[in-house]
Amino acid sequence: MSFEVCLLPRDKALTFADHLCAMGIAAKAEPGLSGHWKVVTESADDAARAKRELLKFAGSPFDSSFTQASWEKGGRDPQFKFVKPRLFGMLAWDPFTVTSAIEILCLLFFAGQLINEPWMLSVFSLNRMQGPELPWGAYRLLTPAFLHFGIIHIAFNLVMWEALARPVERVMGPAKLLVLAVSVALISNVLEYAALPYEGVFGGLSGVVYGIIGYLGVVSRRPDAPPALGFPRGLLAVSVIFILFGFLTGGIANFCHLGGLALGLLWGLWDRRKPGLFGKA
Repeated sequence: MSFEVCLLPRDKALTFADHLCAMGIAAKAEPGLSGHWKVVTESADDAARAKRELLKFAGSPFDSSFTQASWEKGGRDPQFKFVKPRLFGMLAWDPFTVTSAIEILCLLFFAGQLINEPWMLSVFSLNRMQGPELPWGAYRLLTPAFLHFGIIHIAFNLVMWEALARPVERVMGPAKLLVLAVSVALISNVLEYAALPYEGVFGGLSGVVYGIIGYLGVVSRRPDAPPALGFPRGLLAVSVIFILFGFLTGGIANFCHLGGLALGLLWGLWDRRKPGLFGKA
């Protein structure tokens, strides 16, 4: 059992935890809510001592008495991996990440569609008249994920992608997110293509978003899942309801959504059994 002392920005939380440890108080910093980290102790007595020390820390967090412990400790090894933005550190959005790269691709494709949609669809869409044409047209198995039809379509997908993919990349690393996104996009696009009418065209990042929902819906239930993943309760159930509703109404890439969710669940079940999934020592 742990006792929470405070919630601070990541660097200050780590510094304060190091200072408490140097005083003989068993404390550590771990991901908390809203991008902040929480400092926790192993006992209520230690928490009370730590809170008294917090009053001094709040007045002068850069005092040498607080920072000295971090310097002596040297390199930190937090309980969970956390990929820190390389640039734009004061902003929540960092362009040099997999999450942002996919968002930028979607926006570039959407701008191209506004300029010349027939050409964009003829080059990047996956349809019965212009199939993947392996091997040179294999890129068409992936590119429909970047095509969107209308501002509401792209806005909804990018908001959901930002909210769900960014925590996955920060906690589990860019390689994991990239593998998830590419594999889900390929499988969900192929499934939708198999069910597509002769003159039908589809596109959108929603299949990949459903994949991330399925993945987080499983791995976030691990006892050691960090709060930074922040998966909303009930989102998985609501997603299933939306997919079922889509099959009833038509006009939606239902097989893309269903395939994305199913593959995300399978990825989650596979990874859920792995020790050290979240970077524990």
